[in-house]
Amino acid sequence: MSCCHVLDLRLRPQGLTPSMYLYPQLRELRPGTRLRIWSPDEPTLLMAQLQNHLRHALVWSAVTDGQGYLITLHIRSPEEALSLTDTMRRDHDDMDYALVAALEALRDARPGVAVAAMTRLDHALRVHILIENELLAPLTAHCAAEPTALMRREHDDILLQLDAIAEACAGGDQAHELDIWLSLLAASLNKHEFREETLLFPAWERAVRDDAGRQPLLAEVRRRLAAAS
Repeated sequence: MSCCHVLDLRLRPQGLTPSMYLYPQLRELRPGTRLRIWSPDEPTLLMAQLQNHLRHALVWSAVTDGQGYLITLHIRSPEEALSLTDTMRRDHDDMDYALVAALEALRDARPGVAVAAMTRLDHALRVHILIENELLAPLTAHCAAEPTALMRREHDDILLQLDAIAEACAGGDQAHELDIWLSLLAASLNKHEFREETLLFPAWERAVRDDAGRQPLLAEVRRRLAAAS
C-alpha cells in the first residue's frame, strides 16, 4: 500500500473539529489506501469517533516523539477480518440503526413497517445476547466479574422487553404500545451498549488476541452473526 503526504491537524480550517475535518477525506479513501495524520493530541478518542462514523472500517496505529502523534491508517479492505471488538461494535450499530428505523416508521404512521423491522431486530438481538452470554462472558468471569454479572442482568431485562414488544406487535392496536416499548428499549440499549463497549470489549479483545487457542471462538462469533443477518 502506498502512502501520501501527512495531514497536519494543526493546519485544519478554523472552526472545524479534527473529526469534522478528517471524516470527508476518509470517506473518499479506497479500501487499502493509507493516510498519515499528524496530531498534537493523543488520538484514541478521535479514532473512536471516526470509527463510529465509518462503521469500524479503520485500521490504525500511532507513534509519538513526545511532541505529537503520527497516525497511520487505512480503510479495511473486504478481505481483512474485523477484530472481535469491531465485529461486536458493528453489530451494535446495525441493531441501533434497525431500532431507529422501526421508531421512525411507527411515528410516520407505518406500523406494519415498524413491526417487520422489529421482527428482524428481535432475532438479531437475541442471537447477539446469546453470543455474549455463552461465548464471551466466560472470558471475563474472573478478571471482570462485576461488569460481566451486570451485563447478564441487563440481558435478562432486555429479553423481557423483547417479549413485551412481541406481544405488542401481535396485538391489534399496536402503535401506542409499540412506541412506549421501543422507546424503553432504545434507552436500555444506549446504556447497555456503552457499558459493554467500555468495560467488557477491551477485556474480551485481549483474551482472544493473547490466546491463539481462542481464535476459533472469534470465528464462531462471526459465523453466528452472519447467520443472523
